[in-house]
Amino acid sequence: REGSTTGQNARPVTKRELEEEKQKREKAANMAVHMAENMIKFKEVSKEGAKKVVKTTPSTENSADGVETVKDDRDEEIEEIYASITKEEIDAIVKECDQNKARGNEAFGTGEYAQAVLLYSLALDKAEELPDSKDPVPAKKQLFPRDVTLSNRAACFLKLGQHEKAAADAKRAQEINPQNVKALFRHGLALHAMKQYQNAIPLLAEAHKKEPKNKQIKEALQFAEVRMNQELRKRMQGSNE
Repeated sequence: REGSTTGQNARPVTKRELEEEKQKREKAANMAVHMAENMIKFKEVSKEGAKKVVKTTPSTENSADGVETVKDDRDEEIEEIYASITKEEIDAIVKECDQNKARGNEAFGTGEYAQAVLLYSLALDKAEELPDSKDPVPAKKQLFPRDVTLSNRAACFLKLGQHEKAAADAKRAQEINPQNVKALFRHGLALHAMKQYQNAIPLLAEAHKKEPKNKQIKEALQFAEVRMNQELRKRMQGSNE
């Protein structure tokens, strides 16, 4: 129609129509804000390239003026997303680690300690490809239980008489998981075997405290205390002569 695009034929807008248009726009804006808040994701990138995605679960409540507002609950669902590796790749690595760890356990059970060391080492080497392997603070739940595998390899080194390697593996296992009693125990045994009784006793005592009913730990602690007392008596006798 002539003048339809130039505004020449446009009739004046009434006050009521202006109010209705304003309400429509406010309603549309509120809906957009509500939808956006429901989809908020906070991304936090770590030094290792891992992203933490926190999905908020909003709830609604009525404010004093009767307007429904969005309240951000803090019961968040946290999902780890690693930028450099997919979940399928992680699952494949963990599966290979678990297989080598299981084969290492079998070899240990049959007394093939050198073979068990090899298999545990393969599992640990493969685990280095996992994105949580370089975390400065050990995770509560590891993608693959490195501390268990290190402690198992320490047991092999003890059987093979390689006490320094046993102590190193057990110590690393403790650093990853301070609650690993077997790692504590094997670290103490390794130090005991190297005649470092003063260093071994606190570790064995801590293991005994965590598992007071474990006879092996109790006997090892008592034996270490006896040997340390013997060493002290020898030193005292030597100084008196």
